[in-house]
Amino acid sequence: MKVLLASAEVAPFAKVGGLADVAGSLPKALADLGLDIRVIMPKYQQAAERAPKMWRAVSGCPVPMPDAMSGCALDESRLPGSDVPVYFVEHHDYFSRPYVYGPPGSSYPDNLERLTFFCRALLAVLEPLNWQPEVIHLNDWHTALVAVYLRQPGLAGPATVFTAHNLGPAYQGTFPADLLGVTGLSPSSSGVQQMLQNGQINLARAGLDCADMINTVSEKYAQEIATDEFGAGVSDLVGRRGKDVWGIVNGIDYDIWNPATDQAIASNFSTEDPLGKAECKRALQELAGLPTVDQVPLIGMVTRLDAQKGLDILAETLPQITDAQLVVLGTGDARYEKVLAQAAAERENVAVFVDFDLNLARQIYAGADMFLMPSRYEPCGLGQMIALAYGTVPIVRATGGLDDTIQEKGTRGKPQNGYKFKEYMAKELLAAINRAVTTYRRRPKRWQKIVTNALSCDCSWDRSARKYVQLYEAAATKKA
Repeated sequence: MKVLLASAEVAPFAKVGGLADVAGSLPKALADLGLDIRVIMPKYQQAAERAPKMWRAVSGCPVPMPDAMSGCALDESRLPGSDVPVYFVEHHDYFSRPYVYGPPGSSYPDNLERLTFFCRALLAVLEPLNWQPEVIHLNDWHTALVAVYLRQPGLAGPATVFTAHNLGPAYQGTFPADLLGVTGLSPSSSGVQQMLQNGQINLARAGLDCADMINTVSEKYAQEIATDEFGAGVSDLVGRRGKDVWGIVNGIDYDIWNPATDQAIASNFSTEDPLGKAECKRALQELAGLPTVDQVPLIGMVTRLDAQKGLDILAETLPQITDAQLVVLGTGDARYEKVLAQAAAERENVAVFVDFDLNLARQIYAGADMFLMPSRYEPCGLGQMIALAYGTVPIVRATGGLDDTIQEKGTRGKPQNGYKFKEYMAKELLAAINRAVTTYRRRPKRWQKIVTNALSCDCSWDRSARKYVQLYEAAATKKA
């Protein structure tokens, strides 16, 4: 099967969030299953700098835009560590900029036009490439217009799968409705009425309405987005699409996240040779300026500092976390940066790094005993899976992919690998932390068993990739 995966960001070429990690790792697992999988993304300034080798695949291709004929070139490279082709759509005015969507905290004012061009170029380059996919895999609202264009008369083409990585209100791709002309569509165009809502263009609705099949990034989140609480603005479409909506949990790339080979951590370790983890803890304590004691559990957190990630209930809980150390890495809302910085200044058991530092993140994953993710909602979450790979026991809220991947009450075939709480309340978060801390302090053999269970978890892409193959087949069958 031939599949083209389209994404506005792909690691390691350009990364803003978890979407890039998925787009950079899922295709390799699909290729291992025998698919002819290729990736396409814009040729941002940083992508041109990060691709070790890039060559011209299409020297020039006309791209129709609403007001005039434009054009693009197409460069090609490979996903690192694989033979998966990656195509880069080149248009200097739209993409040769220092940021993907805009400077931190803001957006480029022409993002709708930029992404419209990318979607149109994606379809235009298929003929000069002399390669026609059976399925185009669209990722998040940035690429949703492709599904709408393929619904228009005379534009029949491949089947489409739309993956919604996050359907929070800030991640639905909304623009003023009077900008509809930028897309080249009109209110009477097929599929447009569902994407116009409350005086806005909603591109997530476009993908949910027009794609042949839909999925999101965990089974639990697929259920949640059918409710107004988690799917505000789109729950009606999710409910209407019914069995067309799948939930497929993400995976992680163990070539990247592997404590046995990670060069950023103090000592390598594995399930068979776990002793290096204690050295990683001591190194992290020293780096963070925390007392270097083994008997006190160390809780790590690598996160964006905002309310969605549970920072509001963590702030309430902080004064009561006294029997454990806490180290936090992240940037975001100035309110939470201030609260955490104050706690670190006043207490010897709290350390905070207001920064984005991938090497430090790896040291936290490896050196902490526990990993905290008290999210208000979490479509999938990668942090808890990375923590499992490093034998760091997750403490999570039972939402989305966190609920799917973490078990506190073990079941047959799924032993306990963490702790979780259901209600989004500070007291429930504190209770889960206390359960973990009590086990660590008073039941060391039980704790070590949970650590072993964590290290033994298989969060690779293999199982999920097989489900994506089934999803592609369902989309192709439906299109036919």
